[in-house]
Amino acid sequence: MRHFRLGFALILVSFLSYSLKAQPDGEPKLPKEIDKAYKAFDAEEYFYAVELLKDAYNEAKGRDQKSEVLFKLAESYRMMNEYDQAEQNYNKAIKVGYRDPKAIMLRGDMLKAMGKYEEAIEVYQEYKKENPTDSMADEAIESTRKAIERKNKPSQYQVDNMKDINSPAMDFSVTYGGDRRENDVIVFVSSRDESVGSDEDSWTGESYMDLYTSTAERKSRGRRRGNDEEEEVSYADLKWSTPVLLDEEEILNSEFHEGTASFDSRKKELYFTRCIVDDDLRLGCGIYKTEMQGQSWKEPERQIIGGDTMANIGDPCLSLDDKFLYFVSDDFNTKGSHDIFVTEYDRRSKSWGKPRNLGSKVNTTGSERFPIVHGDGFLYFASDGHPGMGGLDIYKVKLGEDGMPEGDVIHMEYPINSSSDDFALIWEPGSDTKKGFLSSNREGSKTRYGSQENSDDIWSVYRTPLVFNIEGVVLDSEEKTPIPEATVTLDGPDGSVTITADENGYYIFDDTKVMENVNYTLHFSKKSYLANTGEVTTIGFEIDAFEYVPSAGYFIKRITLNKELDPIKKPIVLPNVFFDLGKWDLRPEAMSALDSVVIILDNNPNITIGMRSHTDYRDSEDRNNWLSKKRADTCVNYLISKGVNPKRLEAQGMGENEPFTIPKNYDGYGKESFKEGDQLTERFIKALPAEKQEIANQINRRTDFKVLSDDFVPEGGEDKPQAADTDALIQAGRENEAKPGEILVMKRPMSFGALARQGNMNIREFKELNGGLRGVRPFVGLQVKMEKDGNYEQWDATHYQVKRRGIDLGDIAKELDIDEEVLEELNPELEEVEIQPGLWIRYK
Repeated sequence: MRHFRLGFALILVSFLSYSLKAQPDGEPKLPKEIDKAYKAFDAEEYFYAVELLKDAYNEAKGRDQKSEVLFKLAESYRMMNEYDQAEQNYNKAIKVGYRDPKAIMLRGDMLKAMGKYEEAIEVYQEYKKENPTDSMADEAIESTRKAIERKNKPSQYQVDNMKDINSPAMDFSVTYGGDRRENDVIVFVSSRDESVGSDEDSWTGESYMDLYTSTAERKSRGRRRGNDEEEEVSYADLKWSTPVLLDEEEILNSEFHEGTASFDSRKKELYFTRCIVDDDLRLGCGIYKTEMQGQSWKEPERQIIGGDTMANIGDPCLSLDDKFLYFVSDDFNTKGSHDIFVTEYDRRSKSWGKPRNLGSKVNTTGSERFPIVHGDGFLYFASDGHPGMGGLDIYKVKLGEDGMPEGDVIHMEYPINSSSDDFALIWEPGSDTKKGFLSSNREGSKTRYGSQENSDDIWSVYRTPLVFNIEGVVLDSEEKTPIPEATVTLDGPDGSVTITADENGYYIFDDTKVMENVNYTLHFSKKSYLANTGEVTTIGFEIDAFEYVPSAGYFIKRITLNKELDPIKKPIVLPNVFFDLGKWDLRPEAMSALDSVVIILDNNPNITIGMRSHTDYRDSEDRNNWLSKKRADTCVNYLISKGVNPKRLEAQGMGENEPFTIPKNYDGYGKESFKEGDQLTERFIKALPAEKQEIANQINRRTDFKVLSDDFVPEGGEDKPQAADTDALIQAGRENEAKPGEILVMKRPMSFGALARQGNMNIREFKELNGGLRGVRPFVGLQVKMEKDGNYEQWDATHYQVKRRGIDLGDIAKELDIDEEVLEELNPELEEVEIQPGLWIRYK
């Protein structure tokens, strides 16, 4: 949208001043004031044209002439980036009767540039009614809605005004200068009053532009986090010297416009833009090269691109190896109003070769400007032709070895981009994109001389640190109450940190102890409790998971890990330790539960436990005692096979002798059927309804363990728990187990033949694996086994396959001798899936 940038923004070459422009033959002679205003407008003297057009409106006759004056007034304001005035005058022109609907579209663009997105969408919809076949309206509406989404989901970067540097004039387009090893000197473009070219420009009403420089003097407001190194800070947190002319001898800076500059890789040669204006004749822009000789700049030499000595070019930027020069032009084979080109240096002829247009990946029918190459391999540039948030937006594209773009253009998101003009993004030299500068006239910029509109300002860009806190409460697992002063240890790759929770069981590891992209293990302990562990990661969080803290200048993610500790005075029930009727072989889910006991023993090396197996009251007492002892022995043998010292284990067959008592805060199987304090004795159970009797018996058929002592010392010294890697420990215990087989749930009907091929089986093997599938037709929600050699023991032990039609969940519950409500709770998907042959119903 800003049409006069590029040093002086590649203003189209014009050999006619408005004072010499003649009235075209055959047209009615315009009133004097209107004719004078139109000539100023046509000569791109917008600063003068505004006042002339205001006077001309009073002389205009008829709706056509008045609407034309208003439209040109709006265009003049638009070209000077005075969005509010431009929008008001487009609206006036439309109301008076301006016939070209492009005024509606342009009014929408002005509202969008002011961040009035909802109003802009309404105006774009008006344009669509006038031009229903024009895709521009749909594209504008879509990009504006996307802009709303982007603003509501900011990126990690923060953007701050460089107040030490900016003035009420235009300040923009930073490049790094000074010593090549340092990044504390910048060079930028400004039209402030101190410029050598002090004449008033008739487009903007400001002084001509020159190159200025400023140096970072000292660091301020830097925070320290857990070490003696000063933390990286935004450029806006540094103190910068008062800008001065880069060249006060009028060798580099001249009476003309000097614009966007770029140093070579050695920071020795400086390429910059110069635009020549002579007696209001705009003679175009060129790229010039100079370097320091002693304390002075060498006389700049105009660079000839592809042999064209008159090409209108600017915005130079060299590749990191100085092999390629990127620039902007409205000459050559330009696709839009301004395109980005690249030329390669020929060392033999010591000249720049024929320019290549970067093509449709980058260049559009609009304007592409301010190309900047960075060490990450991307070209950063500004465009008003790609879908954006309003005005010029900043994009990036990957560069190939040939200097040409490859891959898709990527929008740099909010807040790097805004509804206003955003351009000239440059990162600190290197390959990182942590900090740099951009230019923008967004909200917060200084207002221009004699105007209420924002001027172009330089803004710092800083990738805001992501910090993490890990916090939580340590609780008693039985009472669900806080455990005061529990010990909590944080283990990470850089060592361990131990703290004590407060009297309310609360603990916190702040950002001085928790780093990004790390997996942590936390150990929790307290006397008279079993120690416990937990895993936390700071890897893979999206920015919207963080909260921005303006006072601290960072994004924070608070990770909560509450952990319960089991008191050693009570037995601890193990869920999912199931045995087949009358048997004592371990099922897969029982092994998983016992793996957790291995972890508990590793974390508590001084305890010994009694592994206790219980039965319900059915069958004889002797039989129940014998069976429970067999099952307890099986559990103990499994733990020994996992490396647990046998001296720490005792198998206890409890039979039916210790009926379960429902504890406070019970959250296990059948919790909805009983209340705290219910003791599930034979007498109590027989008084229950039939469906509750089975639930009570299932609860009694449990396996638990009880701490027998907490002073065990093995031969050779204490067992030392390893840094808890729970996943690795469980995996080590399953190395010889078959991998659980894949279960596929149909999202759409598929033939069994197609499913068999997907599972690398023939149809017979597939049907045998899935229970024969006799009379079964594929349907959405059907679960099928997909791995011929997969382990489906746990699946088969906890699921029932429907074999016939015409049955409901009540029939299945009766057949399984289980409460129908339990099945409903275990199978929530049945609300959307009809019970029919082939369907698997979970019952455990």
